[in-house]
Amino acid sequence: MKNITVVLFLLICFNLSAQSSLKKAEKLYNSKAYTEAAELYDEILVRSTQSDSEILLKAADAHFFINNNREAADLYAKAFVAIGDLDEFHFYRYYRSMRGIREYERSDKLYTDYFRKRNNLEEVSSYSKKSAAFYEIMNDTVPSRFSLMNLEVNTAYSEFSPVIYKDRVIFSSSRPGASKELYAWNEQPYLSLYTAKKKENGDLEEVELFSKQINSDFHDATIAFVPESDVVFFTSSYAEKSKLILDNGRTNHFILYRGLIKDGKIVEKEELFFNSKEYSVGHPSVSTDGKYLFFASDMPEGYGGADIYYCKIYEDGMISSPINAGAMINTWGNDFFPHFSNGTLYFASDGHLGFGGLDLFESEFGPDEKLNAAVNLGKNVNTVYDDFGIIFDNTGESGYLSSNRKPGRGDDDLYYFKRKPLACDQIVYGNLKDQKDHSPLSNAMIRLKDSLGIDYTTVMTDSLGNYSYEIPCGHKITVSASKTGYFEQTKDTITGQVDREMLGPINFLLENAEDRIVKDDKGVEKIKMDPIYFDYDKWEVTPEAAVVLDKAVELMTFYPDMVIKIEAHTDSRGSASYNLSLSDKRAKSTRDYLFSKGIEEFRITNANGFGESRLLNECSDGVKCSEDQHDVNRRSDFIIISR
Repeated sequence: MKNITVVLFLLICFNLSAQSSLKKAEKLYNSKAYTEAAELYDEILVRSTQSDSEILLKAADAHFFINNNREAADLYAKAFVAIGDLDEFHFYRYYRSMRGIREYERSDKLYTDYFRKRNNLEEVSSYSKKSAAFYEIMNDTVPSRFSLMNLEVNTAYSEFSPVIYKDRVIFSSSRPGASKELYAWNEQPYLSLYTAKKKENGDLEEVELFSKQINSDFHDATIAFVPESDVVFFTSSYAEKSKLILDNGRTNHFILYRGLIKDGKIVEKEELFFNSKEYSVGHPSVSTDGKYLFFASDMPEGYGGADIYYCKIYEDGMISSPINAGAMINTWGNDFFPHFSNGTLYFASDGHLGFGGLDLFESEFGPDEKLNAAVNLGKNVNTVYDDFGIIFDNTGESGYLSSNRKPGRGDDDLYYFKRKPLACDQIVYGNLKDQKDHSPLSNAMIRLKDSLGIDYTTVMTDSLGNYSYEIPCGHKITVSASKTGYFEQTKDTITGQVDREMLGPINFLLENAEDRIVKDDKGVEKIKMDPIYFDYDKWEVTPEAAVVLDKAVELMTFYPDMVIKIEAHTDSRGSASYNLSLSDKRAKSTRDYLFSKGIEEFRITNANGFGESRLLNECSDGVKCSEDQHDVNRRSDFIIISR
């Protein structure tokens, strides 16, 4: 009897102790002191013989909120088995915890099974496509465009969300020294804004507290500057008279302020009109043209957790009502830490499919104020941990980002990165054919040159006369086509900005030089010429005649040993002496034009006019003939003596 009494007494004491621990854990959990709550829940679960599903879920949540993904995933799994199902909020946390420990295939199956069970086949199909795209990125063997360097200014605490301001970098940090209180969530000091000087290699030095005018006893974090002005936006905890303002769920939210930078101090501080004690507004970013304010908020009627919004900033400083960035950007998860640079929105998300935790994405912002589909920035810049808060400098080729990846110096760390320019090549292509019979010209040479005439490359046409080659985007190029026995041709073009896009066809019809040489009925070779027209009673070479003569110049240049003589003839109309004199002047005028184009004098033995003395038909004096018949007699012969 005595032994039974002792056992019952011990059981009562144990139960009372367990109930006391549970109440303490719930109090810590409700006050968002998740680090302490997680430890206490772990002790309760170790001592408990039967795990209550509610305790399992709160324990899992506490670990999830402090990024203990392995513990969270294990606890969510046990709760899933105990309950047989999970509500959407806990399911998403379970799913994200799985991805946070690289259990990608298991998380994929978990996700698709969950929605297939709910007969949401559209979501299953959509997820399958996103999953395939993710594995393509994950398995890509092309080296990352990003190279990262951990910074010396990082501490054992959090440093994140950098902003470049003049020659310095401003960032958020929970390092001791500014805030006197600890943030219960992660047992670190409240966030404050710090500034550091940027070194030549991207590292930071000379860290000091940023403007004391915005330093409070609570969170002061994330800041943005309007380009070419003294306007600044920044985030702080919602507080009045050094007391946090809580919503009905005992949650304190963030709000956005606008102010002016004067002599290194922030003055004329004012709240933005869409702040609320019922939801958070923060993470400001201003577009490079100063026309848009981007920020993140969990205001009602969004897509999930935090969504990205933007407002127009009018010339007089007025700000428009917030506009949700839309379904291309926002998800069921958290989408925040926006940064807008050169027409592209960069942001962090745990709702878009990624490597785990927060991943960094980019989306082009179109002229219609619509954002395109989000694209994962890939490996190295993204990890299984939280990667967020990216910014670019003016070059667009380097900047800073935040990550709690391992190994690091502390919690969240700042990293300096360099990004290689995106590879962009276009495929120039076309075809070569003979001008006369349109037969393909194989083994012809294609030379591609830049705007300075420097060769990119030389390629040869295939058996069908086709060619193709890759040329960098955004370049002016000259394409030259040549083949032995043919006149060379060139065409200019400019490559576009879309990688792997086909540019063409750039086709050529090459003229065989021999096709410009004809033989008369006596076997005498002549340069094939179109009629050379002169103004009435004139012998000066007209622009129209120059076009014809240039063909002769081109042929003689092609055959550098060619020697010719020029003979000019008229029809029978007019006096014989007049025609003889006029034709001789025209013959010599055409000869002099060829000399002016670089043909040496010894290559033209003579240039004579024969008037109407060598008619080719019966249209002599007194014979009535048509204009076409007279045209036959008006001619210039470029007779080839040797070549």
